[in-house]
Amino acid sequence: MVGIISIGQIELCPFVKKYVSALEKENVPYEIVHWNRSAEKGENDDKNVTFSAPLSRYTSLFSKFIPFLKFRSFAKRTIKRKKYDKLIILTTQTAILFPFFLKRRYKGKYVFDYRDASYEYIKPYGAIVRMIAKNAFFTCVSSPKFASVIKSKRELFISHNFSDENYKNRVLSCKKNASGKIVMGYVGYLREYEYLTQLCSLFGNDERFAFEIYGSGDCVEKLKNFCERFENVTVYGAYDEKDKMKIVDSFDMICYNYPKSFVNTPALANKFYDGLTRKKPMFANEETFSGELIKSRGLGISLAQDDKSAADKIYGYYENFNPEEFSHNCESFLDEVIKQDALYVSQIEKFIKE
Repeated sequence: MVGIISIGQIELCPFVKKYVSALEKENVPYEIVHWNRSAEKGENDDKNVTFSAPLSRYTSLFSKFIPFLKFRSFAKRTIKRKKYDKLIILTTQTAILFPFFLKRRYKGKYVFDYRDASYEYIKPYGAIVRMIAKNAFFTCVSSPKFASVIKSKRELFISHNFSDENYKNRVLSCKKNASGKIVMGYVGYLREYEYLTQLCSLFGNDERFAFEIYGSGDCVEKLKNFCERFENVTVYGAYDEKDKMKIVDSFDMICYNYPKSFVNTPALANKFYDGLTRKKPMFANEETFSGELIKSRGLGISLAQDDKSAADKIYGYYENFNPEEFSHNCESFLDEVIKQDALYVSQIEKFIKE
């Protein structure tokens, strides 16, 4: 039996579907050991072993310490009791809880699924992450730029943050808004309040734009209050995941713009693939890896984080970009994504069979 271990809520880990699909294809039994952080009591069944304890998704590291230790004890007890033959470790936060346990008991028998940079700039932490990657059957990363973060000497496989279903049902050509306001849309967790207010101020009361923001988070209400001063900025708050593509389709452009930081700069988020599959040009920060890609591959416009004339440049870009050329650029990039995803899936299948 294979154990899939996640410190996060499994419904917030869509990438688990790749593993589940491969396991079920080969008729290999598995269980998902995960943490339900909502207020509701999680249920256990023949596929889920649930640790239930409420915890805000984004809270201080100090506040997380004791709950993380409790999950660690729960997960280790479960692994020992169930005697899983192999493990799939979802994200660094999970793996960092028991690196020496993994090395001692599961060397070469686990997958390390790396999704986000965090504290690798701290030498001891970085060394532990490299050790985890070194002793895994294979390590996958959600952005090629993460190779420079974990500095693994072994081959890393790209596990893109996109949905097979969204790819199959993708829009093939961009439809450009020929009249009216440009609808700039932001979809994602709302937590960097100061930066979000900068974005809102960039588009606020500029009659050429409507800025629409969707997402839950720690600063939703505070951001709503701030945006009351702008007639053309709307903070909608939380949305149902099944409605996400309809929301994205209502945009003319996607605001995929994050401030430069150790965490943000190397990452490729879900919304990058939303732009590709729904054929929506993106507005990005040129000082991040995603911004570099968007600029070099003709997928939108990337500007300096402190560009004072950003609104004028974005408007000029949208007025003049060629939708046919843009659509071709999206499809060309997606072709590369599909090839890399096939290699990733083949590694999962190899891991299961060996």
